[in-house]
Parts: sequence; structure tokens; C-alpha cells
Amino acid sequence: MICHLVFYRMKQGTSAADESRLIEEARNRLPKVRGVRNLRAGKSIAGSEKGYSEALAMDFGDRAALEAYRVDLDHQRFIKEIVE
Repeated sequence: MICHLVFYRMKQGTSAADESRLIEEARNRLPKVRGVRNLRAGKSIAGSEKGYSEALAMDFGDRAALEAYRVDLDHQRFIKEIVE
């Protein structure tokens, strides 16, 4: 089992609504990508002034599943439409 962690530091001026949208979209879209197991997504309790404000954690069965996720079209769409 591999745990993949992603931390986000939002750009200055990002609204709270956009931060919440990132988490909600991750929770809705990423579990549907083949290989993703047990997605967790949420906000840092320390807040963005302490570093990263949002984080994702997801499990994969093996390295091949993680590598397939990285190039998956649905994952790439999530990055382009939500993260960027």
C-alpha cells in the first residue's frame, strides 16, 4: 500500500469559497479515478498562515496504480479545471 500526500498553498487572495471548492471537487471526482483508495481531503487546522492550507491523502495498492493515477485523464482534468 502506498499513501500519496498532496499539500496546497493557495495563492494570495484566494477566496474561502474557492478553497472549499477544491476540497469538495477532490472528494467528488478523485475517488472515481481508477486505483484511488480511501481519499481524505480537508483544511489544515493551523490555517494558511502556518504553511499549507489544504491537503489530500489517498491510498494506492502499489506504485503502478499511483503512476497510472498521475497520468489518468480524469486526474489531469481535475488539475487543469480545479487546481490551476
